[in-house]
Amino acid sequence: MRLAIIDDEKPARRELIYLIRQCAPDAEILEASQTDAFLDLLREQKVQACFVDINLGGANGTTLASMIQSIQPEAQIVFATAYREYAVKAFELGAADYLLKPFDLERVRKTMERIERMSADSGNTEFIDLKKLMVSMGTGFRVLDVEDIIYIEAENRACRIHTAEKSYLQNATLSYYENRLRDGRFFRAQKSYLVNLEKVKDIVPFHNGGYGLRMKGCDEAPLPVGRTQMKELRRIFEN
Repeated sequence: MRLAIIDDEKPARRELIYLIRQCAPDAEILEASQTDAFLDLLREQKVQACFVDINLGGANGTTLASMIQSIQPEAQIVFATAYREYAVKAFELGAADYLLKPFDLERVRKTMERIERMSADSGNTEFIDLKKLMVSMGTGFRVLDVEDIIYIEAENRACRIHTAEKSYLQNATLSYYENRLRDGRFFRAQKSYLVNLEKVKDIVPFHNGGYGLRMKGCDEAPLPVGRTQMKELRRIFEN
């Protein structure tokens, strides 16, 4: 089993690594203190789980979780933090578990057991890429061509799927669609937006010195791009 840990506090990383090794002595553990270095690790090596701190010295762990899901959709995410108030958000993002500091050996053991169980279950799941997506229309269903989807937007605890002709409100999370559409065509541009990279027309200046995406087939205002996501987006388009 290979795991990855990001925490900008070295003592916290050392403590968590020590406890994990009590539960899984043979685990290979990668670590980083900064977001860019952590994402580089994930591009180079496949991991079963990522342990992510919430407060990363200016970066937010929940935003980083979206980046992880873009790079390695099958990796389990465990938030390891001193902040209780992000638990609901973490599980909305599909987190496997939520560890609170100071860490406890038995609690870490339960987390490791959960990771192993979930990894085994996902390994037995067959994904069929049909390039189609079925959406509810209230009285029935419509089957969309995935290539016709411009972007998907989080709306309260649901999502709205936008095409050129119509939008569809669906009772599912953005993380669900991010995992369902994980062939590399779709990108989590910001916590509330999943965009079809084939539909990106322009990258333009946006609020507060950031950038926005103008999408083909959409006359609405540009969609915001998170600062961390912008770095990843440039890497995707420039390579």
